[in-house]
Amino acid sequence: MKNKVLLWEIGSFFFIGLVGASLHFTFELSDFSNKVVAYFSAVNESTWEHLKMVFFPGLVFALIEYTYVREKVNNYLIAKTVSLLLMPLVIVAGWYLYAPAVGRSIYPVDLALFYLAVFTGQFASYKLLTRPPLEKKFNNYAIVIGTILFLAFSTFTFFPPKIFLFEHFDLKDTGQYGILPYEDNIRYFTKPPQR
Repeated sequence: MKNKVLLWEIGSFFFIGLVGASLHFTFELSDFSNKVVAYFSAVNESTWEHLKMVFFPGLVFALIEYTYVREKVNNYLIAKTVSLLLMPLVIVAGWYLYAPAVGRSIYPVDLALFYLAVFTGQFASYKLLTRPPLEKKFNNYAIVIGTILFLAFSTFTFFPPKIFLFEHFDLKDTGQYGILPYEDNIRYFTKPPQR
């Protein structure tokens, strides 16, 4: 059974990695205008918007995987909630540790950090799915945390808090949050971002 779960988690790594990376470009491909695409795609160069690139593909794959393994594993809700929480945390911690130290964002490092986050989330998920059942109270915690995450990722693109995590970044503070005006999108997204 562990081998089957491992294959699902490897599949999840590739799914989140490929779909998540593409979500960096889907809002641009919609000509910066489709609100449905904005819901799950990066709409600016803020740290927050890049976290959607792991959260939504991770959630979709977790729902698909549930159909096939729910009766064969333990701690499913806990494992997937931990994964959905851990991936964004790894990205935030990694980016804010390295980028300020070097004074800029380096695309290959950002990409490696993205895949490290996905790996970490799926590894944690695998370990929880294949361990003995945890106490029922942890399912309740997972429900609360999962609900908060979903509501945050569903809301903050359209109503971003005015703090650094949500601010569009382009070499300097921009004072821009959420979906940018069309003209700014054209200017920022038609040249390589300089984070």
